[in-house]
Amino acid sequence: MESIFYRYRNIIVLLIVIFAQLILLAWQVRNDSDVPMVRVWAVSAVAPVASTIEGLRNGTMGFFSNYFELRNAREQSRRLKTEVDRLRVENQLLKNELGSAQRAESLAGFQARNPSKMIGARVIAATPGMGTRSVLIDRGSQSGVRRGMAVVTPDGIVGTVIAVFPFASQVRSVTDPGFAAGVESEKNHVHGVLKGLGTSSARVDFVPVGQKIENGEMIFTSGEDRIFPRGLPVGRVTSVQEGASFQDITVEPSGTEQAPEEVLVIVDPVHQAIPDEAPGDSPVFLAPDLSVDDHSQPAGGTGLTPADKLRDQYKKIGDAQKHVFGVGAPGTLPPNFNLKVPGVNAPAQPAPQSATTPATPDKKSVPPAAASPDKKAAPPAAKPPAPTPQTAAPRTPAPQAKEPQP
Repeated sequence: MESIFYRYRNIIVLLIVIFAQLILLAWQVRNDSDVPMVRVWAVSAVAPVASTIEGLRNGTMGFFSNYFELRNAREQSRRLKTEVDRLRVENQLLKNELGSAQRAESLAGFQARNPSKMIGARVIAATPGMGTRSVLIDRGSQSGVRRGMAVVTPDGIVGTVIAVFPFASQVRSVTDPGFAAGVESEKNHVHGVLKGLGTSSARVDFVPVGQKIENGEMIFTSGEDRIFPRGLPVGRVTSVQEGASFQDITVEPSGTEQAPEEVLVIVDPVHQAIPDEAPGDSPVFLAPDLSVDDHSQPAGGTGLTPADKLRDQYKKIGDAQKHVFGVGAPGTLPPNFNLKVPGVNAPAQPAPQSATTPATPDKKSVPPAAASPDKKAAPPAAKPPAPTPQTAAPRTPAPQAKEPQP
């Protein structure tokens, strides 16, 4: 049997192939498919090999392509990093310029609303190592800055000038322990003295127990220190505690909450009224078009505050010396406030006696008719004294005329 298959193996294989082809043709006709079976076999046999070869080719080409593309990746990364850094610096510079423009606009608006004469300055350095919390500004004696002048921002007061150089000045911060300024509460006009604590906060001293001041209330300058004009914002009350004689009041200064870069130096201060209510979600600005002669009344009262009375007294003393406030150039001498003005800081002089007051009648007075303004009264004629009978006046002989001699 084995020899028969071996002998007729070719015929047997051909018959098997023919039979299989017939079966496949029958299956193709049954499935109504137009694809030849040979093509199906060829595609089925070649597709995996072709897919494998194509995958190997793509992987090889991709490897070499990535290799050549990544050869300069470090240089490209360095260039991109440099460009990003440049854009960041440029963006920061633009932000700084925008912030400076906004601060300059805020300072200009505040300076226009405030009647006090001011000059702008820029903070150039901080001086924590000089024994005080202070900063340096780029304005000095050459710009008209003097020791004791007030330094403010639209948000609040910053400090006072304690040292003046030709082209710079040292400003003591409001949070320095050596700082002091007269302040006044917004609602009930309670007066006190603001002092620094050496930290980011300050306190208000000398407020007696019983005077009402609320937590969160705004504090303004009172003008009693003769440095800061009345009506500038100082800060907001953060805590109020009762003490033995005075209240312990802590204030968060609004002018130093953010480190100021541009400030204003008040050269000629002018007092202003304290606003009735400060906005809670925006920086405190003074109301526009305030009159300098406006006498604001304290809440719940009818009289003037001590600051108003002191201002009126100084104004009258200045008027007596013909001094006009807010007009003199920097360095102009102020009026002499120690000058005694009657009715202001000295007793009033007694009124002179009126000319229409009738005088006490005299027995030897001239009759009214003789005292008329049209006719002048003639003085009475003096009568010679009559000789007494005992002493008769001797008669003097009349002189005789002498004859001329030849």
